[in-house]
Amino acid sequence: MLSALPDDALAPHWLQVPDDANDLPATVWPASAQRDADGALAIGGVGVAELRTKYGTPLYVLDETEVRAHARGMHDALRGAAQAHGTDARVYYAGKAFMSAEVVRWVTEEGLCVDVCSRGELETALAGGADPARMGYHGNNKRVSELERAIEVGIGAIVVDSAIEIERIAAIAARRGVVQRVFVRVNTGVHAETHDFLATAHEDQKFGVPLDAAPVSVARIREIPSLEFGGIHCHIGSQIFGAAGFVESASRVVELYATLLAGGSVPTLNLGGGFGIAYTRVDQLTPFPELASAIVEAVARECEVRGLPLPELAFEPGRSVIGQA
Repeated sequence: MLSALPDDALAPHWLQVPDDANDLPATVWPASAQRDADGALAIGGVGVAELRTKYGTPLYVLDETEVRAHARGMHDALRGAAQAHGTDARVYYAGKAFMSAEVVRWVTEEGLCVDVCSRGELETALAGGADPARMGYHGNNKRVSELERAIEVGIGAIVVDSAIEIERIAAIAARRGVVQRVFVRVNTGVHAETHDFLATAHEDQKFGVPLDAAPVSVARIREIPSLEFGGIHCHIGSQIFGAAGFVESASRVVELYATLLAGGSVPTLNLGGGFGIAYTRVDQLTPFPELASAIVEAVARECEVRGLPLPELAFEPGRSVIGQA
């Protein structure tokens, strides 16, 4: 016979029950979220009761102003940090966080490129008006039909995860008479400060190639006329609050960068995304401008001590753009 458990027996130890159930923590809710004297919730000046009556439930609601503010803020912070060190940064919206044609329109109007990882996301981004030349295509097991479509529309870059994908992309590009830009995704082996299920740079991950195998992949790309080597890509995980994991990953990526420069140019280092957001009032976030500066400073420092030029940088925030909205 099972004995009864207290109501909070399965609650995490850090959970804090608010004194006021109508309280809206500023780091969790959109800035426009408010409750009236009766506790009725409104977002962006529109009451949720009104939305329910008009559209029914379940209903997914986004605050456009909030999305645009986060997109613009991250774009400006990352580019500003890069420019302070004499280079530039390209910022992609990671569509897997939430993809719709309208969201694509918002983020691209705020200056972001778009990152997709499926045929559906690609078509949605195109429907939202995204320039395919300013898009990246991810995915650790892309279908040939997906690669065909991406190259057909003129995708800006494809991130490759395996040796066989290099050959598939090369064959498609050659048949179409184009040169396709590709990045090589590497596993840096950094164990990010996040839940194990959200860490994506462990040595046994399905994503990317090990650091020591990257030079072989890059050498193969450089010898194929239908491919252009765009640079190195890495991503250490999701829901990361501090800069330590990014800093360590940057050190390892720059070491690889130095090795690859001996065989040709390495235009861009893409450090991925994974910037965390608050899901509860106890989550402690580093202000994003500080985080951006720390990451770029780490890359610049690692390049300087090796006497290397600082390349263009790229980042892929997703959840941190859309989550709070």
